[in-house]
Amino acid sequence: MNAPLDHFVMEISGIPKRDLAGMPVAFQKAFGPEAPFASDLPELVRENEVPLPYRGHRSINPRSRGSCRIFAVLPDLPTKRPRIYGLDSQVEYHNLVITLTDPNVEQVHEQVGPIPFKDENGFPANHFIDLLVTKKDGFRIAVAVKPTGRMESGRFMRELIQLRETMPREMADELRLVTERSFSRTDAFNAEMYLRFSLTHDPTVDDRLVHFLETKPDKMTICEICQKLGAGGRTFRCVVRAIYQGSLRKLSPGRINLFTEVVAT
Repeated sequence: MNAPLDHFVMEISGIPKRDLAGMPVAFQKAFGPEAPFASDLPELVRENEVPLPYRGHRSINPRSRGSCRIFAVLPDLPTKRPRIYGLDSQVEYHNLVITLTDPNVEQVHEQVGPIPFKDENGFPANHFIDLLVTKKDGFRIAVAVKPTGRMESGRFMRELIQLRETMPREMADELRLVTERSFSRTDAFNAEMYLRFSLTHDPTVDDRLVHFLETKPDKMTICEICQKLGAGGRTFRCVVRAIYQGSLRKLSPGRINLFTEVVAT
């Protein structure tokens, strides 16, 4: 039998304070702020809101060995209310969040169908569109999402060609294929973060940020804004929303974090 663990020896009793003032910037970025951001505001309490139900035409089996199944609560574009989206894979999910942040998109429907068409042998067949995207100018795009590893046989591409040729024209103006190579995972990460933050409104800090930016024309890091705004962690969410809504421009590449540089537009 193994001897019992001596937790007094194994566990850390306290984290020593660090003074990073003389350390290189890379170390300061790696460790981040030494203390929570000061705030003169209480914690934000969000009222519970029942999300709109899943609207897809096809039921999604949550059990799968080949890919993940995702039911995500994200904004419904016309109503701005939370809605449940059902996706068959992570690639579909990443494409969805990027599509929802496109300012030219009016509405997105997932799992649309069945759409009748004729296969390569001339026999009747059906296909479900992963995303049906409606632009603000009325242009409609039927999006088929598939990982590149699942397209090696060529069968799916042949099916899409037949679908494009024979599907009803009133369904969509364009049929588009999307794979994991069609977008950046960094862009998907940032878009997902913004969409989740957009479900929680914080007009108090939003107004405080607007007034702050009127006097700060130079570039700043998000960390600097959080330190000066006096709203604690609520500032970061507001800054991310401001980047996507146009009052801030992101200067640094990569994922949005505390050390991302931004400038007022």
